[in-house]
Amino acid sequence: MSQGDAGMPLIFGSPMRDLWKLPPEIDFLNHGSFGATPTDVLHAQRELQDEMESQPVHFMVDLLPQRLRAAAEDLGAFIGAQGQDLVFVPNATTGVNAVLRWYALKSGDRVVTTNHVYGAVHNTLKYVCDRAGATLVTVAVPFPIEEPEQVLAALRQALEGGARLAVLDHITSATGLILPIKQMVALCHEYGAEVLVDGAHAAGQVDLNIEAIGAEWYTGNCHKWLMAPKGCAFLWARNDCQEVLPTTISHFYADGFTKAFDWTGTQDFSAYLAVREALYFIRYIDAKRIRSRNRGLCQMAAELLASAWNTRVPSPMRMRGSMATLQLPVHLPPDLEVAKSFHDALWQKHRIEVPIFPFEHQCWLRISAHIYNDFDQYDRLAAAVLQEAKVFG
Repeated sequence: MSQGDAGMPLIFGSPMRDLWKLPPEIDFLNHGSFGATPTDVLHAQRELQDEMESQPVHFMVDLLPQRLRAAAEDLGAFIGAQGQDLVFVPNATTGVNAVLRWYALKSGDRVVTTNHVYGAVHNTLKYVCDRAGATLVTVAVPFPIEEPEQVLAALRQALEGGARLAVLDHITSATGLILPIKQMVALCHEYGAEVLVDGAHAAGQVDLNIEAIGAEWYTGNCHKWLMAPKGCAFLWARNDCQEVLPTTISHFYADGFTKAFDWTGTQDFSAYLAVREALYFIRYIDAKRIRSRNRGLCQMAAELLASAWNTRVPSPMRMRGSMATLQLPVHLPPDLEVAKSFHDALWQKHRIEVPIFPFEHQCWLRISAHIYNDFDQYDRLAAAVLQEAKVFG
């Protein structure tokens, strides 16, 4: 939203869709997977690309270093961090890899995570543990879940066996749970474990203060709830934990945390720089207002769907933000192909985009709520799922 739009009435729901490229004939209820970038932010990115191509050497050598640091400062102010402790990466998985591939695990070390860990992060953990001869300990956090204290109890039990490192979600991907991350980090430190937080879904969905969380490292995406262009994420490292190196070693690997990450080779940096326009968009509308409206809509939609499907919302309200994962009215085995088939039926027949995830012993459906969504979209989802449940049942 450009500064020239000042005074434009802000009506949430379908009137907002003109600010995105989302077609009006689809129900896009899956902001949580890849986000959706407002048109004005995309325009800002394209202007940056045009500027870069007008004189690539000047842009890359003279302008880029200062602009990256300015973008980091702006982002840091929004997420409760100092820009000097932030670097940009293409996605949170890259941030996780940077820390884990650098971290010097030894044979016999124990690394703790939960059963809600994102699949790509689990694969990275398995790789680094197998290579070092370390043990990966998976904490069984129940789902459905009644209260966040269940998370802390399960984590404490695992930590009592000892741990060197914990990799924890702030907001889980498949189950959409906001975990008590500050208390989890404090608990890990109580048992002597360092902590890497995967905050892929947190920035923009919750009021984030990274420094207050107290972890050693925190990585998160900007292309989801911050609405930056695709391929924009960050890695934060506490001031005394900045020996981390990027997965691609380049010219400045020995010149400190920010310089090593700021230049790993030639790439399109426009997504990183356009995060400033995304933050302007959010501040123009008001970040608190966006979060409050999204959360309220998500809570109402979850209750509607659970009632329509004669199920229950499997998580307490205080553990949900702009996403909620729900039980389907038909049992689907926890199989990726089955999940994809149900997803494809909803998309191809009903033009509804919503993810279906296998987790534990069944498949689940996860909704997202953003300011371009209306309540009646979830009403249509309720009816469509009931129709497809008869086919799959």
